[in-house]
Amino acid sequence: MKKIVALILALVMILCVASIASADEPIVVKYWHNRASGANQDALNAAMERFNTTIGAEKGIVAEATYIGGYPEIYAQTQLATQAGEQPAISVIGNTYVSQMIDDGLLADMAPYAEASGFDVNNLLDAFLEIAGNTDGHLYSLPYIRSTPCFYYNKTMADELGIVIPAEPTIEDLVAACSKVYKVNDAGEVEVYGLEIYNDTGYYNAAWLWQLGEPMLSVEGDLENRTSPALDGSSMLKIMTDWYDWVQAGWCRPFDSTNASSIATEMMYQGKLFGVLQSSGSMKNILKYMGEAGLEAGVAAFPTYDLNNKAVEIGGGQLVMIGEGNDEKTLAAAWELLQFLMSDNEVYENSMATGYLPITKSVANYDKMIEFWAANPTYKVPFDQMLDHGVCQEYPAFTALQEFIVNWQEACSLMVQEGSLTPEQAVQMIKENNAHLLAN
Repeated sequence: MKKIVALILALVMILCVASIASADEPIVVKYWHNRASGANQDALNAAMERFNTTIGAEKGIVAEATYIGGYPEIYAQTQLATQAGEQPAISVIGNTYVSQMIDDGLLADMAPYAEASGFDVNNLLDAFLEIAGNTDGHLYSLPYIRSTPCFYYNKTMADELGIVIPAEPTIEDLVAACSKVYKVNDAGEVEVYGLEIYNDTGYYNAAWLWQLGEPMLSVEGDLENRTSPALDGSSMLKIMTDWYDWVQAGWCRPFDSTNASSIATEMMYQGKLFGVLQSSGSMKNILKYMGEAGLEAGVAAFPTYDLNNKAVEIGGGQLVMIGEGNDEKTLAAAWELLQFLMSDNEVYENSMATGYLPITKSVANYDKMIEFWAANPTYKVPFDQMLDHGVCQEYPAFTALQEFIVNWQEACSLMVQEGSLTPEQAVQMIKENNAHLLAN
């Protein structure tokens, strides 16, 4: 009965939008995002303009995009704004934060809107229908700026040294290539580092745990009840030891405390860093700036410990509709924008302009997407690995996921940056700091 009532309400709201165009004032849909500069900002601005000059103009809706900050800032600011009655209609929320916002009762279930408007939820890739809030007939978030990490490297340097990076490199391939390009001058100063790995453990390192067969969190359990196979077994110690050894050997550069990705990619453009593991959402910028520096960028799949057990995390942001505090017409107008962003052309535009993943099934058969991939095969690398062995970062759902990851990152800072912990000590610290979160 509740579902029927919700469906009727959604249909009424959608019909209300049809009459907006005749009103004196358009409905403003506040859209909060994290796309501050470069190709990502350009892609967002272009999408908003396309909406405002087409469907928005037709239906009396104006999409107003505002940059808020990174995922932690958007999450915090959306909560605060809702309490103050100044909430947006739509926010781009980091995928691992969505379940917390559902628990807080801030989000609108978009399933009734989808059903009333004929939106095909099943056209979303299956991975995004298996995450918290999108099962059992609900739809609390939509994938939009989702990504898988790739290995970006200086192909010009590789060619000069006779290094060939396979399309699907193993960890052994990564170590062999990155250690070979490592260069120190007579004064003992590093001129070229081989690799840098950022302290985003839930995105990079967590994938390696899946590959080793002992993931960060158990699939068995519920939101409050998970164990950690990685900590109970040997996989956490394995990947922490490898990272530590690479840094101690000198060729793997420790990450910076702030602006790590900006500093690392700038070093790549200067020929001071051979390669990085980074989001596919950075592809457009990396290819562009490497080219402007007179260097060719190479793009390979995320490296794996075992080619027979590949895994890669699907990170990024989900679009959510803020139900708390927004009236019916605003939510209906917001749904119009969300439908627009999920159309084949907009999914294509967003992907080809940035490197973010196409997130629907139908776009893989969309003529423009097929033509773009044929001309730019590196952009298909993250999509193919997502389809073949991608795991959403937010799977399995766990209320304390962010806390677990932050505790892990703290140990990595002490081990990688400061060198004050051995891998064994770092793993012990992770165990102790997360013990209260995990089931016995």
